[in-house]
Amino acid sequence: MPAITNSSVVLPVEYSREIQKGIIGRSKALELGKRLPDMIGKTFKLNVMQHLPIAGWVKNQTTPAGAPDEIKHKPLSVLAWEGVDLVAEEISVIVPVSINTLRDVENYVDIVPQINEEVIGAFDQVIDSTLLFGTNSPWNNYNGIVAGATSAGAVVSWNGQGGRSFYDAISAAMEYVETSGFMPDAILGAPSINAAFRSSITDLGVNVADQGEVGALPRHVDFTGGFDSSSAFAIVGDFKRGLVYAFRQEMEVRLLEEATLYDASTGTTYYLAQQDMVAFRFTMRLGAALPNPVTRLGGVLSSDGKYIEKGPTAYPFAVITKSGASA
Repeated sequence: MPAITNSSVVLPVEYSREIQKGIIGRSKALELGKRLPDMIGKTFKLNVMQHLPIAGWVKNQTTPAGAPDEIKHKPLSVLAWEGVDLVAEEISVIVPVSINTLRDVENYVDIVPQINEEVIGAFDQVIDSTLLFGTNSPWNNYNGIVAGATSAGAVVSWNGQGGRSFYDAISAAMEYVETSGFMPDAILGAPSINAAFRSSITDLGVNVADQGEVGALPRHVDFTGGFDSSSAFAIVGDFKRGLVYAFRQEMEVRLLEEATLYDASTGTTYYLAQQDMVAFRFTMRLGAALPNPVTRLGGVLSSDGKYIEKGPTAYPFAVITKSGASA
């Protein structure tokens, strides 16, 4: 063990067996969304309701020509769905480490679990950033929850100072979701959402927990770093019905010992065997979708009156934005 000498006394150097670090957030998109059965191939097709049938009183229907009045046509309607594809795409990273570094710390810190934990945190950041905001989306038809809510007009502005309270902003966002035919099951935001809830106590003069349905709505804070507060301050939604995902391959770790690695971002090449290094390769494959099925509350009557189809503003999520102007 390394030591330092003070006169004739040899004092051992103590090493902490812990690595001090900040919070490693876990993916809120995966926690709140609905996990589908694992994929057995690259593509998983999910059936999503698109047309809902309409029933009616037979007495009010048309009588066939020449038939007695009590004989009526029973109404005809349409029930239909379409396939939404979940396509498995890969998230990956390779972490090269010097063998000497591993030897130097292995007696004091079990470094491999530390690497695993930090990489999982990095994966969760990528997942939340993509599934919530569409950042660097690998899927051509996936733009994220916030983009979908914005297109549907499900956006509530809150200025964080005066005018509309945060409580009122949440209530308005919940209304968007509810009138679309969904049930809000969570509100999600970056850590700053906690301060907004604390300030609402001052605004309303009542404890947040006593604020009825708003106070009872499960609050989730995203610590992954993947929540883009410049695009949305908070997301309110029916996450279980609005966001689905499936794994083709959960986290897989492989140890590379004699590979040649090239870092395209820096132009650096690593020759693992020659440089006494090893590398940990992490990979994961998953697919995701925002199905937005038609509902009777959020749907509209088709032009021929035969069925209910999806309304243009129906969406299972609404976003709260924080602006500098009064809402």
